[in-house]
Amino acid sequence: MLRPEFYLSLSQLLRLLKQFHRLMPGRDAAFQLGHRLFPSPNAETSAILYSQNLTQVLRLLSCFRLQLAPLLFAYHYQHNGYSYLQLNDAVGMDEQQYQFVVELYCCLLVSASRHLLGERIPFCFEFPFPRPRHIYEYEEHLGLRLAFDRPSLTVKFAQQWLTHPLLQASQLRRKLAMQQVSKKMLKQTFIELISNYLHRHRQANLQQVSEHLNMSTATLKRRLKEHNLSFSQLQDRVNMQQAFHLLTVQGLSNEVVAEKLAFHDAPNFRRACKRWTGLTPTELKALALSK
Repeated sequence: MLRPEFYLSLSQLLRLLKQFHRLMPGRDAAFQLGHRLFPSPNAETSAILYSQNLTQVLRLLSCFRLQLAPLLFAYHYQHNGYSYLQLNDAVGMDEQQYQFVVELYCCLLVSASRHLLGERIPFCFEFPFPRPRHIYEYEEHLGLRLAFDRPSLTVKFAQQWLTHPLLQASQLRRKLAMQQVSKKMLKQTFIELISNYLHRHRQANLQQVSEHLNMSTATLKRRLKEHNLSFSQLQDRVNMQQAFHLLTVQGLSNEVVAEKLAFHDAPNFRRACKRWTGLTPTELKALALSK
């Protein structure tokens, strides 16, 4: 997997990927790289290889994501027999970097799961950017279940795959690998840390988040600016993704979603939804039904 060694910072990793993209300008460069990143020779990957099932794999990834897949972080939901991975930019990438990393990580997910299970999971991918001209590469490497111009980056698959036994499952080998896993790496990027707090505290403002992080509001805004984000943009992204999931996956009413996201009433929520996505809640639901 994509692993920044202890001497490689996230900014250095991004520069390395940018250089790779420049030297390998083909439309399938990210997909080709994604196929080659798993397995890699480290204890974290070994622990994944010897896991019992994908449920255990997802738990491990949440523990040492920064060692293996640092540029995106995920929220995992389950509903009506399906699992949903809602993926987010963890470092503040520009548009070109982001699409390259999305292609890479999605291909890595397909390739790694096939390596672990011995067969290809029929993933459904929803991308928050327009349908690319090189759609053939997407279909070849990710399959035909693709949708574009969606509010968030989401991967959907049947929940039954979570308990499917892995090919190399070994409790003893996994335990030995876990004993070698580094305990010193941070588990979250700065953006992920704030996003997780906003998920738990939907009404939190800039001052409250600053106090939680033990820093001034000016420092928080400056650090977010270094990631090409403002606090309001990050807050909107968290709310938009939760609203999209609650509306389109769980099928909740506008009034219920507005209450869950701490809006005063449904009209305020409708206006916010239109600002976030360009679509009303009703139009978002219709978009989901058109998959």
